[in-house]
This record gives sequence, structure tokens and C-alpha cells, in this order.
Amino acid sequence: MSGETTQRWSAETDRVLREAGWYAGRSVPTQEWEASLRACGGFEIHEAARRFLAEFGGLQSSERGPGRTMARMGFRLDPTVAEWDDEIFDVLSEEAGVDLYPIGEADRRNCYLGIAPNGAVYIGMDNVTLLAETADKALEKLAEGIR
Repeated sequence: MSGETTQRWSAETDRVLREAGWYAGRSVPTQEWEASLRACGGFEIHEAARRFLAEFGGLQSSERGPGRTMARMGFRLDPTVAEWDDEIFDVLSEEAGVDLYPIGEADRRNCYLGIAPNGAVYIGMDNVTLLAETADKALEKLAEGIR
């Protein structure tokens, strides 16, 4: 067993993320996503998005059903789901008051996930809501169905 004494998130979130393919130290290249989003939607990545996608990009959970305070809705952490929806992200960013970079979708493509330069994660399609102040907390809310 590793000597880790700190826990980033709950055991349930850890289970969901590991089943989706996450592991400690995971790092995937982000250049193709960045190039695709720049070419198709004019998106310019910021460092918080790059760090998030390097660790979690490509993960997907189809867990649905009862959660802790709301239903689990499943999620896919693939920024290219929004590559042609730059206008939607412009509106969501304006509403949030920060530059949001696409990191994926939730609830069977009914909601986009976007990350701000400070690491806060937002969710929305027609309007935007702060999901969590940090990516780790956002992942926990998505994995466990927390409002």
C-alpha cells in the first residue's frame, strides 16, 4: 500500500474515477484536444484546463441513478464535445463572468462542463451554474450525485 495519508475525495468518488480509468499520477497529452478546439471553435486553453485534462481527460462514467442529494447523471471528460459550440461557451463564460474552457459534458450531453482559470468548474447549457470551486470537488459532485 502507498504511504499516502491525504485523501483527495471520498472512497465512492475514487471508485467511480478508477472504474473510468483514472489512477494516481495519470497524465495524458492534451495537444490534440487543444489544436482541435482552437481550429474549430477558436478556444484558447488556460493552464487550469490543461492540468485538468492532462489528469482526467478521456474519462467517462455512465453511472446513473440515485446519488447523495440528487440523481447521478454520468459524465464524459472530453473537451471536443464542445468544439463547434464556441458561441454557447461565449454566453456561458459571459454569464459566469470568467473565461470557461470546455472539459466535457454531463447528463447525456444535456450539460457542458467548463473550467475557469482559477480551477472552478461550471455546468450548464442554456444557463450556467458554479458546480464547485475546485476540480476535485466538481468530480466528487458528478461521481456521487451531489447538488
